[in-house]
Amino acid sequence: MYRISFTGYRDEKLPFFGEDDPMCVELKQRLSDWIKKLADEGAGEFYSGMALGVDTWAAEAVLELKESRPEIKLIAVIPCPEQDERWSAANRQRYREILERCDKVMTVSPNYHKGCMQKRNRALVEMCDVLLAVYDGKPGGTQFTVNFAQKKGKKVIVVEPM
Repeated sequence: MYRISFTGYRDEKLPFFGEDDPMCVELKQRLSDWIKKLADEGAGEFYSGMALGVDTWAAEAVLELKESRPEIKLIAVIPCPEQDERWSAANRQRYREILERCDKVMTVSPNYHKGCMQKRNRALVEMCDVLLAVYDGKPGGTQFTVNFAQKKGKKVIVVEPM
């Protein structure tokens, strides 16, 4: 059994206009297909940082797969308890519903501080064997996480966002 962590862009950094946009629907399907393929190849634990966008979509795809494959595990690795504090009510509800269905929730920092998101990203890399990244080379947290995984010798699978 091996472990998969996710990294990718928040929804506002992607070139879609909402989750109903055909490009977003297609990306979510490719992400789901990768998760199923990795589970078929022996991945048993999936780690999500639970940010909006790719992290959330990946977590939902794992939960959907768990309906037919209850042996796989979803672990949330959140940067701090107040990660969702400034989100919309709908996003907070979605986030909390996912957390309730996770097999485990890990909190990296007891409180928000500058750098706790990066600390979460490093933890995601440290815990995985494979990093599944929705990434197209743009600078930011996803790039940092991909580069860190490569430096650590982790296998990185890149899924193009478009």
